[in-house]
Amino acid sequence: MNQYGLTTYQAGASQAYLNRKLQKFCDDILRPYGITKTQWLIIGTILDSQGKGVRLSDLAEKLGTTMAYLTTTINLLESRGILQRTSNRDDTRSKQITVTDDFVATCEEIERTLREGLRKTIYAKVDPTEFRIYLKVMNELADIE
Repeated sequence: MNQYGLTTYQAGASQAYLNRKLQKFCDDILRPYGITKTQWLIIGTILDSQGKGVRLSDLAEKLGTTMAYLTTTINLLESRGILQRTSNRDDTRSKQITVTDDFVATCEEIERTLREGLRKTIYAKVDPTEFRIYLKVMNELADIE
């Protein structure tokens, strides 16, 4: 047991449970948009490129997922008119993935809806200052290699 009164497996079980709970809440909120939380993470990461697009390999590295999974998901989102592949200006052998112009406005609505939905449910139980600390710690832990 550590100074917080938890064993490593108890802390791990809590983290896994929270992740599943967040997954379910997010998927429920995103269902009317026809996307999942994982798909939203991919779309949002591509949005962060500010219209420049992201190479598939860079996206896989940033999200810590496999190329096979990402390719399948990108193909699905592309078939639904959410994402598109464009020529890479720096390397004609590769493609950039961007969010379609038609879906960008929907992304703003999704972000607002998801944020409000989470604030009213899961995050309503947490003090805003403590939540900012949680996000800071989570991001610091994500940077550990």
